[in-house]
Amino acid sequence: MNKTIGQCLRERAELDGGHTAMETGKWSCTFQQMDTVSDYLAGHMERYGIQKGTHVGIWSVNSPNWVFTFLALVKLGAVPVLINTCYRQEEVKGILNYADVEVLYYGAGYKTILYEDIVTQIRNETPKVRHFIHINEKEAGRWMGEDSFLPEDKLPQSDQMLQEKKKLVSPQDPACMIFTSGTTSLPKGVLLSHYNIVNNASSLVQAMRWGQDDKMCITVPLFHCFGITAGIISCLLGGMSIYLIPYFKTEQVWNAIDRYHCTILNGVPSMFLAMNRKKEFADRDAGGLKSGIIAGSCMSENEYQEISGRFYNMHLQPSYGQTETSPCVSIADWDEPKEEKATSAGKIAEFVHVRFSNWETGEILKDGEQGEIQVKGYNVMQGYYNLPKANEKAFTEDGWLRTGDIGRLDETGHLHITGRLKEMIIRAGENISPKEIEQVIMRIEWVQAVKVVGVPAEVLQEEIAACVIPKAGCFVNKQELLDYIRPRLAHYKVPAFVLPFKKFPMNASGKINLKILKEMAKEMAGQERK
Repeated sequence: MNKTIGQCLRERAELDGGHTAMETGKWSCTFQQMDTVSDYLAGHMERYGIQKGTHVGIWSVNSPNWVFTFLALVKLGAVPVLINTCYRQEEVKGILNYADVEVLYYGAGYKTILYEDIVTQIRNETPKVRHFIHINEKEAGRWMGEDSFLPEDKLPQSDQMLQEKKKLVSPQDPACMIFTSGTTSLPKGVLLSHYNIVNNASSLVQAMRWGQDDKMCITVPLFHCFGITAGIISCLLGGMSIYLIPYFKTEQVWNAIDRYHCTILNGVPSMFLAMNRKKEFADRDAGGLKSGIIAGSCMSENEYQEISGRFYNMHLQPSYGQTETSPCVSIADWDEPKEEKATSAGKIAEFVHVRFSNWETGEILKDGEQGEIQVKGYNVMQGYYNLPKANEKAFTEDGWLRTGDIGRLDETGHLHITGRLKEMIIRAGENISPKEIEQVIMRIEWVQAVKVVGVPAEVLQEEIAACVIPKAGCFVNKQELLDYIRPRLAHYKVPAFVLPFKKFPMNASGKINLKILKEMAKEMAGQERK
């Protein structure tokens, strides 16, 4: 499909304009209203100097205004820079400066984080940002009533100039910048085009058999590729209604299923496990859910069986991907038995190509052999923003994306993920860079050395363990370390375990033996849990 996101919205509005596009609580809007309001917003963005190519940050929990702002920006050909709602002052400042953000739209914060306070503090430290715009309902959502939309005849109509600007946007233009953690301290900005996202969303709609009779509960963050491609854009293409939740909260998701009759629920394994294991929701019935994608981190066969047992009517489809691949690379076949879905990440998506290489020699392996997963196809990112060295490492000489993940294809064409080359920790679907946490901990006066690793956890898949060697004459003070970290890093990056070491296990080349260290950390964390 050679279309922009704006074209997809306009086509949906023309085809099915009166159908409900988005709901949250009692409030709702149609696809026609979604198109009209985002046009209206796009027309008013000129006052802030926003045009094609302008980098514009969006920093807010999920909300209708988040969606309207995103759609307005992509219609103009601006580049939405999607910022993690858990970020603290230092992290947001680093992202805004790195990504050359000129305008920041910010809204409601995640849990106790006060974005107003952070914006006040970073104004003078982000010289490229010309405007900070609050997108709460009172200021940016004047068209929104408590229960419904204002009548269409009261909405300003888009002008000819806006229509001309929209025509200048190409499917090959960047649609957004989404951040993914790596082994560097600052997350890398992944540039995805309209072409990447629209076609990957189209592939998911077909694989999941989604349609106009469905309603999708979106509780995954919209700043993630999961929320954009498998959420907003899939709903535009398939005609599904969106039921929007600010951020994952078990009770709110169960209410969306029960009261608002959602039929689709996408999420990471830890989300489904939390919904299943919290005793206060044991009497809730998931029978209304028909389908959903489960992805974002690995899960065991037993965990999948447990989840699918509770969500008994669902076609719950395991999928593999990453932000750099828009995100889907593979997904389970619709009618596969649950026993097969529990043991693989599905089959490679149509028009996506996968091969495996020996991670030490680079040799391309035969079918069935285990190696680093490499991907080529329409879904592969344009590249990391302003990081030429990272881009060189990310791609092979013949243009394949190195995923950093290890896997194999079996004789039936199913993809099995068997490990990670990266040191990345994946906690509840969030990719976490150990080095980022290590750099903060190393600022503490009594710390001589630190290595951050992941240890297995029952619901979250992995928890963070900080392995710390104190300076001579000092000791490891867990509470002091946590108190230092909490105001500087997002809550999901705060270690669950602070483990004291006298020395780290080393290999022959003088580097830390991560395999042994992880085993030691796992054992120590297990003892601490007891």
